[in-house]
Amino acid sequence: MTFWHHRIRCLDRICCALLMLCLIGVAGIGSMVSADEAREAVDQAAVVSTEQLIADVRPSLVTIRVQGRDGDQLGIGTGFVIDDGGLIATNMHVIGEGRPFTVETSSGRKLPVVSIEASDAANDLAIIRVDVGEDHLSALTLSEGELPPQGKRVLAFGNPLGLQDSVVQGMVSAVREISGRDMIQLAMPVQPGNSGGPVVDDQGNVLGIVNMKSAVDDNLGFAIPIDDLTPLLEKTNPITMDRWVRLSGLDENDWEIVLGGSWQQRGGVISASGTGKGFGGRSLCLSTAAEIDSPYDISVWVRLDDESGAAGIAFHSNGGDRHYGFYPSNGKMRLTCFLGPSVYSWQVLSDVRSKHYLPEQWNHLRVRVEEGRMKCYVNEHLVVESTDRQLTKGRVGIVKFRDTKPEFRRFNVGPDLASPPLSGAVMDWIASLGNGDTKAGDISQSHLDMLAASGDVVSRELRRQAVELEQEAKQMKNLASDVLRAPLLDQLGELFAKPSDSDASSRSRLVKGAMLISAIENPQVDLAAYEAKLERMAQEVAEGFGPKDDERQKRQILDKYLFQENGFHGGRAEYYHPANSFLDRVIDDREGLPITLAILYIDLGRRLGLQIEGIGLPGHFVVKQVMESGEEQLIDVFDRGAELSDEATAELVRQFADRAIAPSDLQPQSDLDILTRVLNNLIGIATRDQDIDAMLRRTEMFVTLHPEENRYRFMRAQLRAISGRTARAREDLDELLHREPNGINGLPIRELKASLQPDREDD
Repeated sequence: MTFWHHRIRCLDRICCALLMLCLIGVAGIGSMVSADEAREAVDQAAVVSTEQLIADVRPSLVTIRVQGRDGDQLGIGTGFVIDDGGLIATNMHVIGEGRPFTVETSSGRKLPVVSIEASDAANDLAIIRVDVGEDHLSALTLSEGELPPQGKRVLAFGNPLGLQDSVVQGMVSAVREISGRDMIQLAMPVQPGNSGGPVVDDQGNVLGIVNMKSAVDDNLGFAIPIDDLTPLLEKTNPITMDRWVRLSGLDENDWEIVLGGSWQQRGGVISASGTGKGFGGRSLCLSTAAEIDSPYDISVWVRLDDESGAAGIAFHSNGGDRHYGFYPSNGKMRLTCFLGPSVYSWQVLSDVRSKHYLPEQWNHLRVRVEEGRMKCYVNEHLVVESTDRQLTKGRVGIVKFRDTKPEFRRFNVGPDLASPPLSGAVMDWIASLGNGDTKAGDISQSHLDMLAASGDVVSRELRRQAVELEQEAKQMKNLASDVLRAPLLDQLGELFAKPSDSDASSRSRLVKGAMLISAIENPQVDLAAYEAKLERMAQEVAEGFGPKDDERQKRQILDKYLFQENGFHGGRAEYYHPANSFLDRVIDDREGLPITLAILYIDLGRRLGLQIEGIGLPGHFVVKQVMESGEEQLIDVFDRGAELSDEATAELVRQFADRAIAPSDLQPQSDLDILTRVLNNLIGIATRDQDIDAMLRRTEMFVTLHPEENRYRFMRAQLRAISGRTARAREDLDELLHREPNGINGLPIRELKASLQPDREDD
């Protein structure tokens, strides 16, 4: 559609709307037309206009599908026609760098891609030229001038989550600067697949290109102003599709891909993505160079995107499933012999931790192949030596596993690739830095030049020392936190270690335990201040008691104080927010979970002489008031103190547990039971968030209250080990083995303990 054709259609729609308004006015001469009828007629005109606008824009939309190396679909996005001769605008990230992709119109017509006419990775824009043949495309009109005003109604088109030809209505909520450039903020849902689609006004003019969704809210997105496309249109730099695909691809004269996966090369860096077809996602990239006789070296620099992944050197490969692999995996250096397609044919020859491996950094791997011997180095330090001879010759290359997205550079094979040893003077300087005799900031230019003359070996060693210092600093911070929390944990354990000395002490254990949980989580909590606040709250409630008020009336005054006068309520909007489980935050924010509101309610009731018990219904916690007469009343503190009938209580059980209520559901829970339930909630939240530190803190509290719970002690041992508290992890495991030397219910205690023994370190 040309510019003028589009303008004519817009004028037609405007005229139709005006005509309808005129008809409404004419009808009003002969008979009164109500305001509602007039509005309905105008609304109907708007609906027709929007439907027509969508129909006009749709022929200009295209679906872009990006292919992986094996032909599988890696992603889907949107583009739109900006010139009827075959120019299409989209995002750069939609087509990817060097990826093959297809373009298809909304009618299903596949358009051969001729070239990438222009691209701008920094601004995430690309213009594609397609072969339209004899049938020209319908182009959209690009808006010119100022950015759209706040509140302007817009439509966005695309393929959200792969759902083709979708449209969503919204408005411009702001024009916001992001990373130094203006972006149009959209109040509308944006999902993967919308990227590259047009954002148009009510006249069909393109205002922007959908670029990304908000990380905060699905109903919020951003678009690139369409004026940003102008520089690309004015200065194109066409790259043919054939050359585009080869630009970032591996040179087939140098490399052969084995077992699938997607491999690319940019600027000398080889990257891999996707999962290989081999077991464990194994994929190899083998050099096509001729095999050489031993002795020889294979070396490469490798960096992992995730330390739980694995990638490194492959050698003695038969071009299929059989080869050796030397690579980092989960922080250790591993040498494996792969003799077939399945894990049962793999043999891990060595798996050692090395202080010379630098997590999240570039690491230099080297394998020295000699007659009857293999020596494996990381950053020029020997970590593995093997005389395994199951494979004695074959091709060399690189390998990746699982979903790892590694990067490789400077792959090399040669007779001797070892770095020259450092001079004595350089080694002395490095040692002085490591032991603190010399500060890094005191290095003079001459000393810097001396260190630099030894190449990247010095840089690697300095980085290793920096990593060690960072790890040590983290351990020191952890120790500082543990020292602060240790007395609080002791107090928590003492609450239930022995029977209380007095009724008052027994009545206060619940709230003391809940406040200690808050203080262990956040040692800045002032326990004395909250105790004073609770006492003051109880006094304020008691001031409202009349001399003739019975137990029920006193409880109703408590309800009024909490839920009406002070606004305590259930945290429905952010139910699983950790703050809802900590009593200090519940008191401050006046919002909480059923169980934490119940703890506050029970404590205030006890201070006021009321008998309030906690009732742990499945999935929901309520309380019960027991009167001196024996009468009982269930109360839902999450619902502002609503009294529960037998039928309402049974309905709660059906709602949360999908079963009939049982007598055991109504049994009162002890203070220890209530605190245990709180901790289980908190452990569940930390597990969902994969927060190791929080999981450990809360498991520490659980074991403190239940020292006999073997599974939680084992969980604590695992978390201590993961967080570097190795000695205390071994103490937990020793205690478990002391309780039952052969293990407890199948827990892999001995295996974990063996893994915590000091690793053999290379020099």
